[in-house]
Amino acid sequence: MKYECIKDFDSTGSKVGDTIDIVKTNEGYVIDECATLNSATTYEFFKKFKIPGFKYAPYSFSKIDKFASCPMAYNYNYIIRPPREQKQMPHLEAGSLMHRVLEFDCIGNLANFEPEDDLTSLTAEGAEKAINKVLKFIDESDIYEWIKSLKGEFVPEQEMFLGADMKPVDTLEESLIRGFIDLIIWDEKTSSCYIFDWKSGGKSKDQLKKWPKPKDQLEMYAIWAYETYGAEHIECAFVYVEHEHMAKYAYSAADIPVLKKKFLAKIDAIEKEQKFSETYTILCLYCDFKELCLGIPQDTDPKSMTKDDVFDAARKKKG
Repeated sequence: MKYECIKDFDSTGSKVGDTIDIVKTNEGYVIDECATLNSATTYEFFKKFKIPGFKYAPYSFSKIDKFASCPMAYNYNYIIRPPREQKQMPHLEAGSLMHRVLEFDCIGNLANFEPEDDLTSLTAEGAEKAINKVLKFIDESDIYEWIKSLKGEFVPEQEMFLGADMKPVDTLEESLIRGFIDLIIWDEKTSSCYIFDWKSGGKSKDQLKKWPKPKDQLEMYAIWAYETYGAEHIECAFVYVEHEHMAKYAYSAADIPVLKKKFLAKIDAIEKEQKFSETYTILCLYCDFKELCLGIPQDTDPKSMTKDDVFDAARKKKG
């Protein structure tokens, strides 16, 4: 992504006003392919290019959702950006691995799939288990069989950008909203677009039916699909690979203006926020910033505490 140098950085010879390519990796921020920095140093010397009129663009679904769940966590995560220790997250690497298997299979290229060699927290046994789960889904799932039977062009791992007018743009630097769509199937003959978001892990099928995941993420994709393809019929679905479950929603042209207003209102609320207040719940125990926010040591096992401990810590913090 393009950044502007705001303070001379001697290590790379960057001067104030220079445009720099910076790539975020698991190890840190890679500056012009020659230096890797932590977040604090990166944002001391460089700032992202943003579209005019927005302080915190580009937005993703997870970024918008973070503000909705806890404005203070949003503030720490996207604005203050204090240094934090990298966690071992084998479940995320397992999910990424399952996504890649499906990415290859969707276009008939499974024979050429090879696991990544840069897994940092997932063991070889864990990787094999994740791959076997998704292969079982591919071989046995009625849902997946139906998806593969759909007519049209299959496009896996589609990156999407929406500008300030909620219409597609070409680059991240121009975007108000960005995202990745796991699979799009575009059928030009019927002007139909099918969008799928793979989910690994999660609740049981019964819980998924009882407490369905909010569909905001899919609505964001529906806007992009309508504006990109002019689709008259759009179906978007979360597909839970390990539970043989699909939550599917349909959209038409009439829905798009309402959805656009919804996301613009959410973003406007974030842009205008001044306080970034805390939202105290049991989930605070899993937050990367619980020590800064509540004084609970970051290495505390979340399962060793309760929501009452969260509220007690909050009261002590406020004095």
